[in-house]
Amino acid sequence: MEIDMQTPDVLMGLAFGIPASAGDEVGQENGHRWDPTDCDEKAPPPARTALRMECDFSYLPNHDEDAHFCHARAGVVGVADGVGGCRGDGVDAAEFSRGLMANAYNAVAAASSSGICPYTLLEIAWAYVGDSAFAVFRGGRLLLRALPQQHYFNCPFQLSAVGGDRVKDAAVGEFPVEEGDVVVAGTDGLFDNVFDAKLEGIVQMCTALSLTPGKMAQAIGRLAYDMARSSRESPFSAASREQQGTNFTGGKMDDITVIVAFIVS
Repeated sequence: MEIDMQTPDVLMGLAFGIPASAGDEVGQENGHRWDPTDCDEKAPPPARTALRMECDFSYLPNHDEDAHFCHARAGVVGVADGVGGCRGDGVDAAEFSRGLMANAYNAVAAASSSGICPYTLLEIAWAYVGDSAFAVFRGGRLLLRALPQQHYFNCPFQLSAVGGDRVKDAAVGEFPVEEGDVVVAGTDGLFDNVFDAKLEGIVQMCTALSLTPGKMAQAIGRLAYDMARSSRESPFSAASREQQGTNFTGGKMDDITVIVAFIVS
């Protein structure tokens, strides 16, 4: 998919009147947040439905150190954020993230070469280290949100060939999916700049407009891009004040990777 820094034409001129923080009804457990009211609203389907994934992405580089992949046939996506602090040591942070995603994609492709049973896509399974994250939406509402792993403010868990955190430190889990669910995954360039409630609002609007995963990813990426360059409150500035006592207000300039996956039959 071609990188497009423009908002989809169908969204031009729309205003997003969304509160600047997520609603309190989203609970938290085991490093993830979920909406317990949604879990009880619908009875399970009477029969197993063959599900698959449609996915696309948007990438807006700043230092150009993010990497990602989408493998729709296997139902697997991945994102990686190069550690910007390594630039001061003369290390190419992009080389690590791109190598990691290339190896992951090759492993997924090899595993899926024998064919994928559609009934295996009945739940999402995740593993992540650091502050790249994901969110699951059902009926337009935020149902599940991965929380970042951080040692302290702006210092996330990070993989390294020498020292650093390890793969065994990853947050892992599973969650059942349904037809119509929307999964949004991204690096911290997204989640440091967009509050959950704003993300929920744009997912609702894009869904109502029947946008494709690619167009939804572009719209979300453009929102994060604009927030990163604004003086408005952001998750990053709110955390900076809360955890470090600063007076900083505004977004965080960073690479922005957004992957949107639709769960369809």
